[in-house]
Amino acid sequence: MDKTIEYPIEDIMEDTVFIVRKFAQQFSLSLRDAFNYLYRFQGLVFLQKHYGYEHTQPAYRTIEAMIEICRKNGGTL
Repeated sequence: MDKTIEYPIEDIMEDTVFIVRKFAQQFSLSLRDAFNYLYRFQGLVFLQKHYGYEHTQPAYRTIEAMIEICRKNGGTL
């Protein structure tokens, strides 16, 4: 039996924008540059794939996890 939880797209989008904004602030990037970096190095894929867990964590932990994923995929921030 599949116990997948469906989350409202509005919640996912709101949380994603929040995390991308915090990421941008941490690295002094524009929102566009932060989004492009996270997109290019799979940080957004990670966030989408693990949304069910990550949205319950403090922003700094989610950002740390995304930084690690991006580094593993060639990111150098």
